[in-house]
Amino acid sequence: MKVSSRLSRISLGLLNAVLIAVLLAGFLPAPEASAKTVAQWLEGFQTGKDWFGEDFAYDINDTEAVWELLMKPITVLDVGETESVYPVTEPGGKKKVNNDKLGGFINGASAAVHVLGEDENGWTLIEGIDYYNRIIRGYVKTKLLKTVTPNQHYGVVVDKLTQRLYVFIDGKFFSSCAVSTGLPNDEQPYNETSAGEYLTISWSGGFDSEGMYCDMAIRFNNGDKIHEVPCTILADGTKRYTKWEAQLGQKASHGCIRVARLPNDEGLDQEWLWDNLKRMTKVLIWDDAGRKMPYPDDDTLLYYNPNGGKYYHSTPECSSVKKKYYPLTAFKYSELETGLYARLDPCPSCTPVKRKSVIDLENLNRGAITQEEYDALIAGYAAQANGTADTATATAAPEATATDDVEITIIPAEDADN
Repeated sequence: MKVSSRLSRISLGLLNAVLIAVLLAGFLPAPEASAKTVAQWLEGFQTGKDWFGEDFAYDINDTEAVWELLMKPITVLDVGETESVYPVTEPGGKKKVNNDKLGGFINGASAAVHVLGEDENGWTLIEGIDYYNRIIRGYVKTKLLKTVTPNQHYGVVVDKLTQRLYVFIDGKFFSSCAVSTGLPNDEQPYNETSAGEYLTISWSGGFDSEGMYCDMAIRFNNGDKIHEVPCTILADGTKRYTKWEAQLGQKASHGCIRVARLPNDEGLDQEWLWDNLKRMTKVLIWDDAGRKMPYPDDDTLLYYNPNGGKYYHSTPECSSVKKKYYPLTAFKYSELETGLYARLDPCPSCTPVKRKSVIDLENLNRGAITQEEYDALIAGYAAQANGTADTATATAAPEATATDDVEITIIPAEDADN
């Protein structure tokens, strides 16, 4: 009897343990499958690099060709500016071509589509670009297709390779400034700013995003907007831009286009865009995939303030530097990785050319050079800096406390633009 009773207690205990495990399994979340990489999300799709065609030149200096494309009518989907359309696999069908989170749809009113076929019983085959920068092909209702002639006075190009925004007016290049486009990651592959053709559709104004305040936003692709570089608003009402201003010239956003707030010599900044661009201005966004950024010419002149300056500039009279320091001292781009100059940061106002080391890292990240090539280049810069540091320091004025150069960190809220 004792043996039998003990076995019964053991069996009951095992049964209770199994029941508890089953109950816990119902309440605990199942382990998630490993996340895809950005590259895996793009597998099987053409991307924004294919939107303008295989032989597209991406030549910002060919003003005539750029202006012709900026003025060319585009076809959009005639739904609300915050509405989207999912192309389907067959005319009149219900199955979406793609249904990934924030993927598989084309935003209405402002995002260009290519018409690929004739009307088929009220449906037409088209292609457009989703938030993953993927080209989505499928059928939409023919009645949704609408041809729009863009504003014939202004045009904008955003090049993800150079991280600059270029403005054209009446067929001529006006000016450019630094931006930050979207930085995708494996958890949020849809952060990429999609290439393609868009229209400025509405001036939606300032908004808060994850602790950042983004002012003067202009909508161009539903949730993606062109806006001033973000800031945080301090308790006393002042605005601090330091963190995000330092990221201008590189990918950093969630898909929006962050624009410099400090005007360049032509006055271009986000405030200028807010005040001057018109509704239905075309925005061309050029993809960077597969493109290698070249170095500027070694003889390109750069400038700095030897009396305590911590930035290098593209002009001897940068508008962000106090006039008492004009003219700034010149040096060559070939010296930028050496001695004193190697410690200078690029001015966030006049946004001078990038260092070779920065260009190399960006080329590595987009697959334009190999890791071995990158390591060899960086080692070369280190040797160059060590070998010329004494010469560069000897020819420059002593560095003072770096407090008298560019005034950029905080501005009073009452002086800010709304």
